Amino acid sequence: MNERRKKSIKTLHIVLVVYVILFAFWWTHLLLSKNSEVYDTKIELLKAEQQINGEYNEDRFKGTSLYLEIIEKKDRQQNMIFAEGVVFFMLLTFGMWYVYRSFRQEIRLAQQQRNFLLSITHELKSPIASIRLILDTFKKRVLKPEQTQKLARNGISEAERLHALVNNLLLAARLDSGMSVTLADIELKSFLMKIVNQLQDKYPSAIINFRADAYIPSIRADENAMTSIALNLLENAIKYSPNDCEIDIAVRNQQNAVSIEIADKGIGIPDNEKAKIFDKFYRVGSEDTRKTKGTGLGLYIVKSLLKVHKGSITVKNNYPQGTIFKVQLPITK
Repeated sequence: MNERRKKSIKTLHIVLVVYVILFAFWWTHLLLSKNSEVYDTKIELLKAEQQINGEYNEDRFKGTSLYLEIIEKKDRQQNMIFAEGVVFFMLLTFGMWYVYRSFRQEIRLAQQQRNFLLSITHELKSPIASIRLILDTFKKRVLKPEQTQKLARNGISEAERLHALVNNLLLAARLDSGMSVTLADIELKSFLMKIVNQLQDKYPSAIINFRADAYIPSIRADENAMTSIALNLLENAIKYSPNDCEIDIAVRNQQNAVSIEIADKGIGIPDNEKAKIFDKFYRVGSEDTRKTKGTGLGLYIVKSLLKVHKGSITVKNNYPQGTIFKVQLPITK
């Protein structure tokens, strides 16, 4: 949706809101006026009737039971009209706010999906193009052994990147449709150490510091899901940090839960975007982030998988620079 169309819809919405509010006030005022006229007419008729019968007395008239009954009904009717007007106005205000909020959410979702399609197109084309170039090179040229090894390593790396991307897409689709998991006891310390070693080989320039309490109890979780959680968080920490970055992982035993803190010294996340980063397709809107490869699915997958495992994730600033993600998972009973 282009900016001109969004501006036109917003203007139309404002005009409609103002019109409906004025319309509501006008009808409330009209009903109150008509109600007063009706009961004032009844009082005049009662007064005329007493005058005809020769019973009218100005001082005693306003103390008669019939007059007081008419005044009571008039006040009751006015209060009812006023209360209905207030309720109508409140419901109308809530309805318009809800429609406007839904409209804004639809626009934001459409923009995020558009950004996702652009990102995923690039993410898919890039490794495919690299693998194709490597295969063409093998086909057309006779290479030295060291060149063959280098190209083979690059090809495997691009294939793994493509595999991880497809896995994330499939995992996000499974989560949307209601994913079932296979639970098993996992020794978290050795499990995370294995992943850290894999990433250290993949990112040799990164410095990954791993600390854990002496005793970390087992957790009951799906191994593939836990692998996805750990890889997404750790690769994000590396991806959004400068070269030769330092990543700190701390695993702690906290009574009924195990906590995992992953701290980086990267570009950080603005406070006003911390609540949005776990939304599907959402990417932080800074230029540093836009230049980094990604689809906006990683943190959505992490939070969704943790929800399946009755765990939680929070994010805070790492002073003086960077971000800390804290995961909590229930301990196996």
